[in-house]
Amino acid sequence: MLQNQANGVSTQGQRSFDPDIIGMAGELAVCKYFNRWPDLSIGPHYSGHDLMVKGKRVDVKTTKYNPGYLQAKMKKTVDACDVYILVHSDFPSFEILGGATSEQLINPSTIRDTGFGERYTLEQTQLSTLRSLFA
Repeated sequence: MLQNQANGVSTQGQRSFDPDIIGMAGELAVCKYFNRWPDLSIGPHYSGHDLMVKGKRVDVKTTKYNPGYLQAKMKKTVDACDVYILVHSDFPSFEILGGATSEQLINPSTIRDTGFGERYTLEQTQLSTLRSLFA
């Protein structure tokens, strides 16, 4: 928990591990799809991406909502990664919903507040297929 607080998580006191577990499981689903080995290292990750696919840096976002939003925090920069992928979690089942390039998501026109503060946000209907993102 201390590592999360040092890594910018602003919650106080005990924090549920569920978001971390679901997020990692979403990353595993994308790794399986692309036949990649997941990063199983423990600790904060400052690289800005979760895996590499065809020379592109990929950041995986997982949501329990379907339809869901692909979101990134306001501190993200367009050069932090190349592609964002949204995964829906209905544990233990996961579905890859689509993705967007960094330029599509990290853009002043996508800033919205969906109840948790302003974030870069794309609706599920605005996402591209993985085939088109990695063609």
